[in-house]
Amino acid sequence: MENMQRLNQIPSGTGAVVRDIEGRDSAMLRVMAMGLCVGRQLEVVRQGNPLIVRLLGARVGLSGRLAQRIIVERSEP
Repeated sequence: MENMQRLNQIPSGTGAVVRDIEGRDSAMLRVMAMGLCVGRQLEVVRQGNPLIVRLLGARVGLSGRLAQRIIVERSEP
């Protein structure tokens, strides 16, 4: 499990797979409705606030607060 990190800790240009999402409040449910769910492959395009990820062929911006609640495992982009 040493590859597990919070999404806001992954460097730009790194691929990852979502392994856990903490909480099911309305903000997190909106993120999940956009396709960011457990098992999904993504790539961190840019760190910051907002953090930008490439997901399902689209770029999605996430607040730092939300990105901190998403646990990922690094993988090939």
